[in-house]
Amino acid sequence: MGRAYVMVCPACGSTLAVGSRHWHLRCASCHYEGSTLTPHILEQVAGGDLDEAAREQGLTHLRQANFERLLAWLLLQMPATESTPRLLDVGCAHGWFIECAASRFDVTGIEPDPGVAAATRARGLTVRSGFFPDALAPSECFDVIVFNDVLEHIPNVNATLVACWQHLAPGGCVIVNAPSSRGFLYRLSVLLARVGLSGAFDRMWQRGFPSPHVHYFATTNLTLLAHKAGFELEARSRLPAVTVRGLYARIRYARDVPAVKALLLTVAITLLVPLLAVLPPDIEVWCLRRPQ
Repeated sequence: MGRAYVMVCPACGSTLAVGSRHWHLRCASCHYEGSTLTPHILEQVAGGDLDEAAREQGLTHLRQANFERLLAWLLLQMPATESTPRLLDVGCAHGWFIECAASRFDVTGIEPDPGVAAATRARGLTVRSGFFPDALAPSECFDVIVFNDVLEHIPNVNATLVACWQHLAPGGCVIVNAPSSRGFLYRLSVLLARVGLSGAFDRMWQRGFPSPHVHYFATTNLTLLAHKAGFELEARSRLPAVTVRGLYARIRYARDVPAVKALLLTVAITLLVPLLAVLPPDIEVWCLRRPQ
């Protein structure tokens, strides 16, 4: 998808205002938040900008547990059928959700990072290198298209959802699993940024990462985005944003976080984990249905 900076909300068309940082944008009408951060996933230094081994260690337990929950919830949204539904996992990374869903779906993944895609294919998973929808043939059609922590990284969200509609069978659904701008940890990072402590806010947006966040969604604006592309918001759920297991490695995979700081953050977040289950969720899941 092409990159174009506009100061207009992609969801409701209102004028965006500069937010907590000079690169941060927000909409007062529908609570959409965006950024002018620039992806450079194909221009990384040799070996990658991130410590991919630490990233995998830090996220494996959380993602695998969340994907089991997500799959169970997704199956509740699926109509009964005698055939095996086709599922496309956009930005499939290490293939954790593909592995989880393979027993119930005919699964295909797309991954833009060539090194990660190659490593995932080497484990015998069906993964194409490239970007959505360019990696697909025009006539390819799926019953489910999943964005697991991916849609918030894609600059042109409207064109992406239109492409989903074009590659979905009638009655099919798009599953968006993404950080929420209404989440407790995110709102805490906003408050800290307002008093000059912007480190947590920058990390929430993955500033400086090869593929930073360019959107933060909430149900209000995601519903508007869905309607523009011809979808209906059918259901929503929540997932845990952090677990204690793997947390230290997750904090450190950005390479620039000192060990002592990572340890202190690990302790602080660990103390918060029991509360996060009842506070506004930092990860939400939305099911967008294409009408029959």
